[in-house]
Amino acid sequence: MRCLVLIALLAGAGCTQPKSAECKEVCKREAECVDSLDSTAPKIPFDEKECIAACAALQHDVADNGAKVQRHIDCVNKQQSCTAVLECK
Repeated sequence: MRCLVLIALLAGAGCTQPKSAECKEVCKREAECVDSLDSTAPKIPFDEKECIAACAALQHDVADNGAKVQRHIDCVNKQQSCTAVLECK
């Protein structure tokens, strides 16, 4: 659910930034986790390409958002379960 917050923050960042390998991996993992959720749970909207573009754009905004993006990437990379991944801020 918290990944939705990240996506919302990232959505306004635009699509012209170069794609980060870290962002690709994190967004791929988040997309896999969203897809693996119990089918009885409400589906969380998640667009992997949008996530990658927004993550990369914010990652390059070192002054304000770069550190937040890096903390999110670190959180996702440390998690073993999808539930924990989706709880990363």
